[in-house]
Amino acid sequence: MKSFTNMQAGALAIRRFMLAVLPMLALIVSALPFATAPARAGMAGNLLLPLGGHKQAPLDFTLRDVMTGKEVRLSSLRGKVVVVNFWSIACPPCRAEIETLKDLWKKLKGLDVELITVHVGADANKVRAFMQEKNIDMPVLHDEFENVAKAWGVMHLPVTYVLDTNGKLAFIAFGARNWKNPQITRLLLTLISPLQGSE
Repeated sequence: MKSFTNMQAGALAIRRFMLAVLPMLALIVSALPFATAPARAGMAGNLLLPLGGHKQAPLDFTLRDVMTGKEVRLSSLRGKVVVVNFWSIACPPCRAEIETLKDLWKKLKGLDVELITVHVGADANKVRAFMQEKNIDMPVLHDEFENVAKAWGVMHLPVTYVLDTNGKLAFIAFGARNWKNPQITRLLLTLISPLQGSE
């Protein structure tokens, strides 16, 4: 009986250890340098996790662009493919990723694709200074009180959602990506036209 009780206590201790360690491991993995992600992922499907386009975006939102002061409402972009990237200047992988998002934005400009980055927290002046220093002029919306990030279930940064032309979730990317990857570009183009993505 005593040995059985000891076994139970041991199992409980192991369970508590796993519950404590697993979240830490997930955090460590999510913080790995973004440059390693494309190297580990040999296929574009590993870069953007497909969601099937069956589920509506978690929440419509209206946020102000820190660069222009203009308010942007997500639902006003319906009819276009929308890439929504949540990030922060306090996050090193985010700062590296934003440079490649700038290149993607320039590449897709003029097509039916909208790229909006949502900065989570921090002072708008700090975000604006960072963008000016890096010469990045794409839209940066400010989620100052993190309400939108919480509503969308954002746990770690960066994370990117891709909405199809009907406003439904098509892809998601946990962690930073190299958005210069042509496979990612082709995936985004397939949401506009399957023929464009196959070119």
